[in-house]
Amino acid sequence: MSGTIVLGIGNRLGGDDAAGTCVVDMLNQRWKRTNASLFIEIMGIDTGTAPESYTSVIRQRQPDLLILVDAADMGLPPGALRIIPPEKISILSFSTHHMPLSMFVSYVKEFCGKILLVGVQPEGTAMGKYLSKVVRKSVKELVEAILDGRISEIPVLK
Repeated sequence: MSGTIVLGIGNRLGGDDAAGTCVVDMLNQRWKRTNASLFIEIMGIDTGTAPESYTSVIRQRQPDLLILVDAADMGLPPGALRIIPPEKISILSFSTHHMPLSMFVSYVKEFCGKILLVGVQPEGTAMGKYLSKVVRKSVKELVEAILDGRISEIPVLK
């Protein structure tokens, strides 16, 4: 196993539902500029609404850490970030997916050292809207936490 894979999940046309895909965009931009000073491999993949389409990459790479980032209605203030424990995945409202995230996680867990699902509380997910300012700020904070190896500082959803 080696490195980290970050899967950004969401719909780019759905306002804050694009939080996961925007994390991957920013992560990949930052990684290209700073990878010489980092000692871990980080691969960011924009999965859109179908993370299950990337299971072969996960099987091939077998990452030490798989991070899934998705907009999730957790009943928190907009922009809140939380690590969502596996037992809470099926009870939360996520963006539209082709496969339930709980099923996806169950399928790929044997190929990963550790899996973290990071939820981003959306402000709005109306079609045709842009990412809100508060969620954009949280996305930037999450990217920094991933690059700095501080992902574990994100609170766990209670």
